[in-house]
Amino acid sequence: MRISWRPIVAIILGVALGLGGAHATFLGAWTLIPWGLVALAFGWRVTWPDAALAGSLYGFALAFSFMIAVYTGVDSVTRKLSGFIVLGLVGAVCGGALAVAASWALGRRASNG
Repeated sequence: MRISWRPIVAIILGVALGLGGAHATFLGAWTLIPWGLVALAFGWRVTWPDAALAGSLYGFALAFSFMIAVYTGVDSVTRKLSGFIVLGLVGAVCGGALAVAASWALGRRASNG
């Protein structure tokens, strides 16, 4: 059984960039560019199912950790978790879509490499 490192790296990188982006929000929409480039990179040299998994995990981890890091509301974070999870799922769709798009654009439909 071969264990892939991509899901682990995707989650770690997503959390790191989500927390980092929370402290760099002064960049506004420009913060999205490195996030999108990393999602595209997860589609490089892999088949689309691997790209979809890694991109989705990355997108969820990024969006979820970003939302928790920037939350400054009066209510506790636990009361807002359901909304953060929904936004994390939106991030998962976006990250997965970008990674799959990169995989398909590079012709990695059927073979790995």
